[in-house]
Amino acid sequence: MYAPYFQLSEPPFSIAPNPRYLYLSPQHQEALAHLLYGISVGGGFVVLTGEVGTGKTTLCRCLLDQLPEDVDLALIFNPRLNPRELLASICDELHIAYPEERASLKQLIDLLNRHLLEIHARGRRTIVLIDEAQNLSFEVLEQIRLLTNLETNQAKLLQIILVGQPELGILLAQPNLRQLSQRISARFHLRPLNFRETMAYIRHRLAVSGAKDTLFSRLAVGEIHRRSGGIPRLINLICDRALLGAYSLGKPQVSYAIARKAARELMPKPGTAHSLRYSAVTPAALLAVLAVCGAVYAGLSLRSDRMAMPRHLSALLDPLLAEDKPKLDGPPSSAPPATPAPEPAKAVDAKPAVASDPAPLFAELIRNPGLTRNQAFAGLLSLWQIETPNQTTDICRSAETKDLRCLSTSGSWFRLRNLDHPAVLEFAVPDGTKRYAVLAGIRNDKVELSFGDRRHVFDLADILPFWQGNATLLWKPPKGEARALVEGDKGEAVRWLRRMLGAPVHDGADDYFDAELKARVVAFQVEHGLAPDGVAGPYTMIYLAKRADDPGIPRLTSGPR
Repeated sequence: MYAPYFQLSEPPFSIAPNPRYLYLSPQHQEALAHLLYGISVGGGFVVLTGEVGTGKTTLCRCLLDQLPEDVDLALIFNPRLNPRELLASICDELHIAYPEERASLKQLIDLLNRHLLEIHARGRRTIVLIDEAQNLSFEVLEQIRLLTNLETNQAKLLQIILVGQPELGILLAQPNLRQLSQRISARFHLRPLNFRETMAYIRHRLAVSGAKDTLFSRLAVGEIHRRSGGIPRLINLICDRALLGAYSLGKPQVSYAIARKAARELMPKPGTAHSLRYSAVTPAALLAVLAVCGAVYAGLSLRSDRMAMPRHLSALLDPLLAEDKPKLDGPPSSAPPATPAPEPAKAVDAKPAVASDPAPLFAELIRNPGLTRNQAFAGLLSLWQIETPNQTTDICRSAETKDLRCLSTSGSWFRLRNLDHPAVLEFAVPDGTKRYAVLAGIRNDKVELSFGDRRHVFDLADILPFWQGNATLLWKPPKGEARALVEGDKGEAVRWLRRMLGAPVHDGADDYFDAELKARVVAFQVEHGLAPDGVAGPYTMIYLAKRADDPGIPRLTSGPR
């Protein structure tokens, strides 16, 4: 109804999960990273919890879009099942035939196990995603745990993703479910959006629908955030009603008064957890608020709107409006304010030292134009105990003189983490320029970055909004052989490959890449989530080199040695 009036292509705040309107806040990006990591580890459980309306379903849709092509997925949306019904639902999703009426629990498990073994042999994996998992009974949860016992000598055959409300976390913490809890490889709890994230969320949805002007005043956004508690679904409902109200009044923008009225119509009794208290507001103050609303309708500026409010009502809104005053029509804020990160454990001979003073905000530090590619590569070389050449800018060629190779990669954070090598990360700042820093270490959920002669530690959520997946690392080819090894090759590198995989030798030809060695390479690649092509390329060699534990290779998880 109001879309043509505001020159919108469609209503921007529908609660339907339209992927075009997907907005991933920094914490949603971090949650997605945790889920992808849990999946990359393989086997066991991944758990995502959050209040109703915080975006769990949207995040799951985004996760499904990023699953590798070698993954088969079973979606379970009705958790109120008994163990047999659950297994039958999984078989239905995976297109496993079974006698519908006569199949026992054992028969269903046997059929599922046979299917999982067959697709594992073809280099594929299986994931079961269960929504509203807080409604699962103990008996069903125990059956789900037993399903993760289906395995080969190298890998688990089934991955379980549990998605639910906060009660799911309470349920899994019960002592009688401790065996299941110990198998959780990744978990994340979605929190409501903060004020800045709410503002960016509203701006994003308006932009997707073609909005040419700022349709919400800053005070209106503050009121929407306060009334919704930062819950995206409630933000949508209030914004939709507020736009309808502005349309019905013939106003070009949603004011504080319109947003407040829309919220009151939808939620007459705001929850105490996220609401401001009005018990001290007198009738005279309420009349003053109405006067302010009239001033807004008359077209006064935002500053006038703010100053005309009763002092005690204005003070109540100060915490929402005090965060560096970003503008709705300016560039989106990419990261929330970061708290000072704890100093990481000091690595042996690690230079440069981690800064002892509190780390600055990453969003501010990364704007430094001095963070160039050459400076970052010099820092990467130093981690390998290599002096930076003075005469050349071709750092990769200089590394080759030390039997190292450059590897550029583009993809997920957890591929980079699993490679476990320091890397130069490329960041994009809001003005479109590039900045570079060295990923020097990972400590639990903290990321250690090197900026020239200083190091700082950040939360992963601080850097993800600026990193688009591009990185370059140095790696050490076995026996100096950097080319990919394929069936039929011979040489010292093949002998190394055979030794790393524990492949038997036939007819004394331990330096020959035969069909049996290829099969071992495929099995190793499947186990570690690599493309199972049987070719020992850079990624396969880097993963294999971890087994050698070469002290000359700097690692992200332990720091330079």
